[in-house]
Amino acid sequence: MLRGKARPRDEPSKEDGPALPPVRPDDPAAAAIQAALAIGSHWLGVNQPSASRGEEEGVHHLRTTTRRLRSALKLFRPLSDPTWVDDLAEKLKWLADTLGEVRDLDVLLTRMEAAAREADVVEALGPLFDGLRARHERASAALREALASARYSELRAVLAGSVGSLPLEDGAWEPCRDALPPLVDDAWTRLKRAARALKRDDPDDDFHEVRKRAKRARYAAEAVREALGPALAEDVRRFARHARKVQDVLGEHQDAVVAAAEVRRAAAEHPTLGPFNFAAGQLLPREVQNAGDSRRRFFGVWEGLDRKRVVRWFTS
Repeated sequence: MLRGKARPRDEPSKEDGPALPPVRPDDPAAAAIQAALAIGSHWLGVNQPSASRGEEEGVHHLRTTTRRLRSALKLFRPLSDPTWVDDLAEKLKWLADTLGEVRDLDVLLTRMEAAAREADVVEALGPLFDGLRARHERASAALREALASARYSELRAVLAGSVGSLPLEDGAWEPCRDALPPLVDDAWTRLKRAARALKRDDPDDDFHEVRKRAKRARYAAEAVREALGPALAEDVRRFARHARKVQDVLGEHQDAVVAAAEVRRAAAEHPTLGPFNFAAGQLLPREVQNAGDSRRRFFGVWEGLDRKRVVRWFTS
């Protein structure tokens, strides 16, 4: 199967992160919430300059940080003031959408350029790449404008202020060992309900939804790992590792689906360009096959996650 260059890792190493006191299983869950927001606030500041310069890894890391923050808000919502959570989540969604416009085009361009080189049709597909690069330039300009805006500054200020002054519910003062596993169980329940219902011929959007839920479940586990202590650390890592495999195989599926749709769209826009359509006709079956292969692999990967020994640490 064709692959572009490897995607950047999710975020810089933990050693580069903010210096925070460890959160322990007997600490109140509020400490874990504050830590998640403090870490997210730190990485927004670290990754913003490179994202503003249009550096691919900077955009990727800033998007991932934003996703993790949104996931943390969703995870900890039962322990927080929902109005406050929803307001901050909406601010982060705006940022995530703006980053996503650039990042998705980064991934698409990398994938399709590699496919075109392998098929030796780069020149013939010039109109496709010209269109993608023009869209990337517009999205990058919009991102630079967003990161320099008062709206972004307000987001940073709200997030930074929340680290030291969180509007929390009574449950946030329960020990981490008691309060946090049920929150991961909630994320897992949403994932397994959707994943167990998937059939091989279901719509592409259904597979994409399972991917998003797998990512949220993985982020949820990673957000609570340290707060649950060393006794559960390996169990949490195992769950996150299997969730990542589900996320990855469905990420490959989504990338292939998006690439195939882009080829179809471009071909429809240039119906009279014979060489272009011949070249597009070489790429399209590859992406359709890639999507089908990923669907088939998903079911085996899912079985690795959907096992009692993998989820027992947070299920009753």
